[in-house]
Amino acid sequence: MITLQPISEENYEKVLKLRASEDLVSPNWHSLAEAYVSLKRAVDKNKMCSAYMPFAILCNEDVVGFAMLNFDDSNYFGSGDFFWLSRLMVDEKHQRKGYGTSAMKLIIDFVKSKPNGCGAKYLYTSYGSNNPEASSIEGTAKTYANLGFVKTGQMLGEEEVVRLELHK
Repeated sequence: MITLQPISEENYEKVLKLRASEDLVSPNWHSLAEAYVSLKRAVDKNKMCSAYMPFAILCNEDVVGFAMLNFDDSNYFGSGDFFWLSRLMVDEKHQRKGYGTSAMKLIIDFVKSKPNGCGAKYLYTSYGSNNPEASSIEGTAKTYANLGFVKTGQMLGEEEVVRLELHK
């Protein structure tokens, strides 16, 4: 069974040992550092909802992946307040088992469970690849589409931006 667990003293070292099979995401140590810095910024601005929320992805008791999201009130995409999924990775030994899709469903449920989505209408994320093999990109695009995400037509660097409407 796949679950999400907030990063803690008990799991952070296991998260740091995870490796993606391709160089598609920032290292987890970088993401955890971003989460730490964002917490200080959120405290300084009295906007705790905006701090990055890092999670370990577990299959039963084993840490198999990492995810991180945050609430953003910057209107960056022109759609008002939103949640941003900045990281989703599954360790190379655990890929192609459906863990990423299961984790995404839990992330969506988590965001929807927030009071009024913290005011957010959408969950955004992006995907791309420095891998010349297009099949991994096509698979990612299909997975997000099956979860209800739609392409926005916007790019973030070389990554395609997609969004999910949270409350229809």
